[in-house]
Amino acid sequence: MRGLNGVVSQARGWRALLAVLLLCTGMAFAQADDSQAQADATDPPARAARLSYVSGDLGLMPAGSTEWAAADVNRPLTNGDKLSSGPDARAELELGGAALRISNQTDLGILNFNDQIGQFELTQGTLSITVRSVDQGASYEVDTPTMALVINQPGTFRVDVGTNGNGSSVTVFDGGGIVYGENNAQREVFSGRSYQFGDSTLSDMTVSDIQGRDEFDAWSNDRDAQYASSNSTQYVSPDVVGSQDLNQYGDWQQDEDYGAVWYPTTVAAGWAPYSLGHWVWIGPWGWTWVDSMPWGFAPYHYGRWVYLHRRWGWVPCPPRVRPVYAPALVAFVGIGRGGPVGWFPLGPHEVYNPWYRASRNYYTNVNLTNIRIGRTINRETVVNNIHNQYGFYREGRAVTGVNYVNRDVPHAFTAVSAQAFASARNVHADQVRMNPQQFAHASVVAAAPVQRPSSASFGQPRAANTRPLPAAGFNRPVVAVRAPAANVAPAGEVHAPLRSNVRVLNVQPQNTPRVVSGQAFPRYGAPAQPQAAPRPAEPALPQVPHFAPAQQVQRMQQAPRYTPEQPQERQAPRYEPQRPEVQQAPRYIPQQPSIQQQQERERQIEQERFDAAQRAHQYVPRQQAPREVQPNPSYMPQQRPYQPPPQYARPEMARPAEQPHPQSAPHPAHAPPPGRNDNQH
Repeated sequence: MRGLNGVVSQARGWRALLAVLLLCTGMAFAQADDSQAQADATDPPARAARLSYVSGDLGLMPAGSTEWAAADVNRPLTNGDKLSSGPDARAELELGGAALRISNQTDLGILNFNDQIGQFELTQGTLSITVRSVDQGASYEVDTPTMALVINQPGTFRVDVGTNGNGSSVTVFDGGGIVYGENNAQREVFSGRSYQFGDSTLSDMTVSDIQGRDEFDAWSNDRDAQYASSNSTQYVSPDVVGSQDLNQYGDWQQDEDYGAVWYPTTVAAGWAPYSLGHWVWIGPWGWTWVDSMPWGFAPYHYGRWVYLHRRWGWVPCPPRVRPVYAPALVAFVGIGRGGPVGWFPLGPHEVYNPWYRASRNYYTNVNLTNIRIGRTINRETVVNNIHNQYGFYREGRAVTGVNYVNRDVPHAFTAVSAQAFASARNVHADQVRMNPQQFAHASVVAAAPVQRPSSASFGQPRAANTRPLPAAGFNRPVVAVRAPAANVAPAGEVHAPLRSNVRVLNVQPQNTPRVVSGQAFPRYGAPAQPQAAPRPAEPALPQVPHFAPAQQVQRMQQAPRYTPEQPQERQAPRYEPQRPEVQQAPRYIPQQPSIQQQQERERQIEQERFDAAQRAHQYVPRQQAPREVQPNPSYMPQQRPYQPPPQYARPEMARPAEQPHPQSAPHPAHAPPPGRNDNQH
């Protein structure tokens, strides 16, 4: 019995010890989850805006800088960046599922841009935003000195702010949204209406129908049509920013190992990726590649490059997966302390090791979403490679034991001096020619900073003859629903407290009713916000919170859009005199079933004429056949099945009666061919 009690006591002790171990393990997992959650909160955003179009004088003040720089196409834009357009300038930002455009004399700032929020400030000028798709819980916000517009459904909107900042207007071409003001003022805006707000209380408001569209609206509409006509989504995810340019500058081909591969068709011989452009410092990612080619955004921030059939091709990410943006998918190579900085593009299945700090979740997602599983490799192998290399990345050590497929490809390696790299200089002009043996012994560097940034690392300088821009940025206050993201301090400095001109409203944002894009509201109904009265001098149209059939939108939107083309359609009767000439062609269709048959028939006739002329010793060139060969009796039976070409039909019908043609002569004095009726003449 004593032994049994000892066994029971020992078992109870083991159970108590196991409970303690489980408790400790649970606490360890909880601490790991908390640390992972904190790390996820500091991860960079999964998307960045692309400066996809620039026309005229456009200035850029990058986040963390106090000087205006050149606004280069394909530059990624993020929190804290500011744009200022000149008198004749226009610009477009591609956001992934949306496009934002600014007109001339416009100042725009990016307040917060991440996976769920796109928040912008408009201190003066004109802005147009088209939202093609938006996820549940995501939204776009435009903050002005008078009101804040929140959009969480597809639609097309225009926002105008005067040069003095007094008053703002919202024009809704399609969709709907909510406008917020002081004292928890909220007002819904509907399709087909234009709203003018005189102050931030939203009480001074004027509502009117859309009267028409100007040149900026027409240009924005044309840009939207280009996005809609792109068919690259069959190969690339629609969330890949810049994918609509691929079909215009390259072609797609199927490969048995990698699937669909895109090959650029506008590059010179000896070209390689990451060789035409420059490097800039963009927080929070750090060193970011800006390509000089018009299509050079998607292939450099998503997917992988491969060298096939003696040329470079881009392997996109999986088409049904939302990819994570990367500043540049390359591997940096160290040439020695203080030496040149070199790099080469990563291959289809190779792991990308960021040169900025990120969590395990980000490290895994930025690789998995940009690697397409092919025939030669499976998902499990890719996941194992990511897991193994993350240990090196977390400890800050260089990855070893990896055989990079693009390292020995001709022209794959590119290098510039450290000064040129850190000064955003053009890589092609400052490229350093390296000895292949020197490059062969160089190792891939770790995630430590490749080169420390300087004040010249934020962008290339503006041209000397451009207009002066305000050095202090945008100081005009704006109202906002959400607080903007923290500003990025200059490189090497501690983040300063948020100094912003944004005043956050004390409002609780609500979800805009989900509507079908393209439907409008009826003209009459109950006001949506009775407490907000319009101006007494101008009667305002009522606000109607109900939808009308989609045909009303087509009638309301398409008429202003296609008005310039209607006169051309009405002038179509001018071309009616040409129709009789076209209608005469069927008379000769039975005689000429096709061009090939006619040519074969003419060759046979020519041969018969030649044989007949040889027999009669009277052969003449074909040009004189209608005048000299017809009187020959031996030749006449030969011509019975001959059909003249259409161009000679009219002259033969006008010939004199003494030279009839057996088929076309209408003179009654000659006997008709057998089988014909004299009453027909």
